[in-house]
Amino acid sequence: MKNINMIKTNSIIMILTVVGHILGTPWSINSLSLINTTASRDYHTDPLIVETTSGLVKGFSKTILGREVYVYLGIPFAKPPVGPLRFRRPMPIDPWHGVYEAVTPPNSCFQERYEYFPGFEGEEMWNPNTNISEDCLYLNVWVPQKVRLRHGGSQEENYAKKAMLVWIYGGGFMSGTSTLDVYDADIVAASSDVIVASMQYRVGAFGFFYLAPYFDSESEEGQGNMGLWDQALAIRWLKDNAKVFGGDPDLITLFGESAGGGSVSLHLMSPVTRGIVKRGILQSGTLNAPWSYMEADKAVEIAKTLIGDCGCNSSSLIDHADSVMECMRIIDAKQISVQQWNSYWGILGFPSAPTIDGIFLPEHPIDMMKKGDFPETELLVGSNQDEGTYFLLYDFIDYFEKDGPSYLDRDKFLELIDNIFKNVTKAEKEAIIFQYTDWDQVNDGLVNQKMISDIVGDYYFICPTNYFAQLMAERGTKVYYYFFSQRTSTNVWGEWMGVMHGDEIEYVFGNPLNMSIQFNNKERNLSKRMMEAFARFALTGKPMPDEVEWPLYTKEQPQYYIFNAEKTGIGRGPRSTACQFWNGFLPKIKSGRHLMRPMNTLSCPTQTANEILADLSGGYKSHKSLSLSVITLVVVLLIKL
Repeated sequence: MKNINMIKTNSIIMILTVVGHILGTPWSINSLSLINTTASRDYHTDPLIVETTSGLVKGFSKTILGREVYVYLGIPFAKPPVGPLRFRRPMPIDPWHGVYEAVTPPNSCFQERYEYFPGFEGEEMWNPNTNISEDCLYLNVWVPQKVRLRHGGSQEENYAKKAMLVWIYGGGFMSGTSTLDVYDADIVAASSDVIVASMQYRVGAFGFFYLAPYFDSESEEGQGNMGLWDQALAIRWLKDNAKVFGGDPDLITLFGESAGGGSVSLHLMSPVTRGIVKRGILQSGTLNAPWSYMEADKAVEIAKTLIGDCGCNSSSLIDHADSVMECMRIIDAKQISVQQWNSYWGILGFPSAPTIDGIFLPEHPIDMMKKGDFPETELLVGSNQDEGTYFLLYDFIDYFEKDGPSYLDRDKFLELIDNIFKNVTKAEKEAIIFQYTDWDQVNDGLVNQKMISDIVGDYYFICPTNYFAQLMAERGTKVYYYFFSQRTSTNVWGEWMGVMHGDEIEYVFGNPLNMSIQFNNKERNLSKRMMEAFARFALTGKPMPDEVEWPLYTKEQPQYYIFNAEKTGIGRGPRSTACQFWNGFLPKIKSGRHLMRPMNTLSCPTQTANEILADLSGGYKSHKSLSLSVITLVVVLLIKL
């Protein structure tokens, strides 16, 4: 009987596929995953079937590290955002009948592949590994079975309090997919007693196209931040259905890297989503980073450029905005995906980012942080040692070698400063050059390469993360900070690239415990420690047991925990002097105010000898001895010239 039902189901699928193409709304494999109704009547006897608010869902079982894990891949949480739903906020999926088989990884949202180094493993690991489509709003869940007694507490307490970690991928809001091998949550779920989930969300213009000023406030057109609304809808779905997977809806922790980290911090503060989740883990990304948000005027300018490049008439927006949107909705997705890159304006200048729209992002991120108008939460934030090298290579490929070493003479160093900081004043640029010049080794190519790498890493990642952590701590949030300094023994990138942006991810997801991948035992132990810390934080709000030292991060005591395979410990900063320059001194130059204030107002947190040794941020620190008062004098003289 089941075979007959399956034949009927397959026939229906074929018919729906043909009809879908005729109507211009293609069906995906994921949207045709309903199995026969006989199974739906017997779901109470099948432990792999769960009853969600959308309908019955069936996953599959895997044995990982000797532990059974139930896996659910490609559960739809929204209607496919195609046709008239392109550029609109997501619509909740309609409930289905029968049982939905969640056994196939979902489509990746529409994006361009990176092909600077075709076939190179270090690049290919970040490219989409499933079909690219606008029909991509699906989520995944990994559920460990037979929860073991960990993190303290009785057996009943542990069973009742199964925390959920919800992953948001990075990619500069231009790329990324939850289906990457490096994001496979089998191991972290099996080893850490937490449920893990992830979702797809729209990226690029499909997720952030913004034309709201041309429409009424009540209109659904051109509102922007669709990608954030995708994330929010998925998070709400997971919260509503946490119990059916065995999770506690009050113990949901968001974690994400880069743009994913920026998204996590935004969800904790936005009036749209704040209060939905209890905790957040931010890996190399916060909402105040320069690349993590966009002013509304800039977003409109980019949208108008895309409209023109796609052959629609941007000049008619004032009188015929609806017609322009209709035109953009019939443009081939590939054309939009390619043409949007015309608005890329330089290193980390992505043409899509969360827009200050007055709704999801009601005001400037720093203003939101300073006001402290958000519910009580707990944070684990972190940075990597060499955040900037990856982006330098891709944006200035003529200056650097993938395999290294890369030498940078003084003239090229200055050229890159000009290129990176096109829109700053002469005084600001000279201050940056002064701060990042080792005056004892001005013409040393390796030193110059290290300095320019530090500039990118400090300005775009480490210092915004420090500032975010300090502001949040000042407003009563419990903040823990980690610093990742492990260069994997089998890293395929050049030595000069160090501990790159994103290098911690494979440790967070337990990749070193996959014995088919080459890692050494110390790296496997590091991965275990990181997974344990993340899981413990999700459950208790503290990443380590009381007997392990990991102090809270504060402005007065900016202490962090070092994740490294060779040694652990507590550091201070990270990169305190550099971040005092970016977060404290340079803004004063920009505003032209208080240039000659007493030096105690610009003082940096001091470090003991042991803490300096523990600070693995790298770099050549001889320039730290230069007094900020000297920099002030130089800037004042430049301004007067």
